[in-house]
Amino acid sequence: MNAMRFQVSNALAEAINSKIRILRVKAYGYRNKERFKRAILFHFGGLAMEPTHYER
Repeated sequence: MNAMRFQVSNALAEAINSKIRILRVKAYGYRNKERFKRAILFHFGGLAMEPTHYER
């Protein structure tokens, strides 16, 4: 009822969850949760590909 009344949907959240599940299947073999978290942020976080600074 609320979805029709307020014309809102959780479709975007469900789509992102689905993509994360697919990434989890592809990423089978990550050794820890931190690397899996980085993969999610890399693929869905909209991060820039080039570093903003260089370490020497």
